[in-house]
Amino acid sequence: MKVKIDIFSGFLGAGKTLLMKKLLEEGVYTEKIAIIENEFGEVSIDGGILRETNIEVREINSGCICCQVTGDFKDALLQVISDYSPTRLLIEPSGVAKLSDIKNIFLEKDLIDITEVDNVITVIDPLKIDVYLNNFKKFYKDQVISADKIVFSRCQFINESELLEAKLKISRLNRKALLITKPWDTLKGSEVIKNFTPNNSFFNLKTNPIKSKATLLKDSTAENTSNTFSSIPIYVKNRFSKDELIKKFEFLSSSSNFGNVLRAKGIVNLLDGNKHQFDFVPNEFNIRKLNYSPEDVIIIIGTDLKENALKSFFN
Repeated sequence: MKVKIDIFSGFLGAGKTLLMKKLLEEGVYTEKIAIIENEFGEVSIDGGILRETNIEVREINSGCICCQVTGDFKDALLQVISDYSPTRLLIEPSGVAKLSDIKNIFLEKDLIDITEVDNVITVIDPLKIDVYLNNFKKFYKDQVISADKIVFSRCQFINESELLEAKLKISRLNRKALLITKPWDTLKGSEVIKNFTPNNSFFNLKTNPIKSKATLLKDSTAENTSNTFSSIPIYVKNRFSKDELIKKFEFLSSSSNFGNVLRAKGIVNLLDGNKHQFDFVPNEFNIRKLNYSPEDVIIIIGTDLKENALKSFFN
């Protein structure tokens, strides 16, 4: 029997990991599950979050699946299938991966016979559609048009007219996908994973298996991902209060001295002595207490980042 594959795509900070965690905690999946988690950069944060669900997680760092680490991804996938015999694999590519390239990997000859892509989900932050379309159109548009299900995050922060406008913008790019726009506190995981067949799903097409991964690496956008975006790990020595940390990121997003910061996440030890995990995108900061003790590190992702200025700022 083929291993079912669910892919969770979405641009930086859209909420991919949180959606996966929600589905797992709600018990939506009844099969034997494993996860392949790919983060852009050298240090992983999201893998630890997903391990809180007690699911086997295999991490791939230092690149995105569609470019530098295509071979590593295939090796990890085959190794996980061999070691754990899952009936379903959940895959979270880097936020700057092209979803079309991820889908193409599963058409390669050595994968098409043992895997079957089931759900291709893209998570969209409706507040940032225009910003990302204007600045990162190739990556962002590809993630939208390649999905068969699109899930909006942060719907609780917008009114009905803003939501309608966001839905229209996404629908113009992909009219065939199932669009889910409920706030997540009322959204049931079963509504995301329910059976749905797009009008013209990529995976319903009769396609010849791809014999070589070389074709995946010809796309100039995929090749230049690491040149467009960068990820800087900052190992933090200082302790902050929650308010101090929030103010630092408010300043970071309003200043031009650090480059274009698109996303930050990390583990910090606050003044209260407890480890906390935080997520930041411009104009939004979330933090929660952890029940495990990983190393303190802040990951900054963006374009034209000023590494020395960022490291000095936090230390």
